[in-house]
Amino acid sequence: MKKGEKLVWSATPTPFLANGALDVAALERVVEQHLRLGVTGLFIAGTCGEGPLMTNPQRVELVFRTKRLAKDRLHIAAQVSDTSAARVRDNMAYMADAGADSVVIAAPWIRTFCTKEFVRRYFLEAIEAATLPVGIYIIKQPADSVLDMAMWMEVCAHPKVRFLKDSSASEEYMKALVAVKAKQPDLMLETGYEFDVITAAAAGYDGGLLGTGILIGGMIRRALDALAAGDKAGAAAWQKRSNEFLWDLFRKDISIWLGGLKYALKRLGIFSDEFMHMSYPLTDEDRARIDAALEREREFI
Repeated sequence: MKKGEKLVWSATPTPFLANGALDVAALERVVEQHLRLGVTGLFIAGTCGEGPLMTNPQRVELVFRTKRLAKDRLHIAAQVSDTSAARVRDNMAYMADAGADSVVIAAPWIRTFCTKEFVRRYFLEAIEAATLPVGIYIIKQPADSVLDMAMWMEVCAHPKVRFLKDSSASEEYMKALVAVKAKQPDLMLETGYEFDVITAAAAGYDGGLLGTGILIGGMIRRALDALAAGDKAGAAAWQKRSNEFLWDLFRKDISIWLGGLKYALKRLGIFSDEFMHMSYPLTDEDRARIDAALEREREFI
């Protein structure tokens, strides 16, 4: 990354066949779609990618095939989160063997009975064992969680951590993370909150790592370019346009999130099926609204 350059990465959804198998043919279209939009990195098997719901062999196949298709044109980061430090270490080894360029650790998949010491070990033992660059995926936890902001900051400050995805949508976290980055200038800090990438970029973030980057990557790329050129109004206009498109896909309350995204990708011919492990059923009204949004923004998606 060149000094001062803002990046767009994508936490990409995973294409499946109707029987839940990996849609290998669609992966090539996924890679080419991201390259066309100016995306430079893919975060694979995260929440949007349904990684926690896939088998280990399927995640390994996903990373192996995507890296083979992308070659060196995209950075491939693979989520390795699990229920313990031991399982995260195993996942990191699998992903390294599959060809991932880096690994990403989010919060443990279980919260019940977690203590501060368990969470500290979960992250720090895994980070110490990593043979690939490590990213941390920050999601603000419930108020009673031991994984509070202080714990996140301790993890993020580890010298082996190379990049952060901040999906907290919190001004408090933003200020704290910018301070962490100030002490580690080579640390890459990206927002996961696609509805306000510009505020984060203006505050010192390096760009966005977006669950909808497969569709809005081009719009956000234009917003970041406008911001870099000093055109704040232009940046805000592109962010607003992206938000309105996403609300058409997801509804204003984001209640059909992955369902709307997969329907849109199928309509565009990138995915061949809408299969998902999670359930976000669409109405006929949703489908008509999404169809209209795709037609309206076809030039930029």
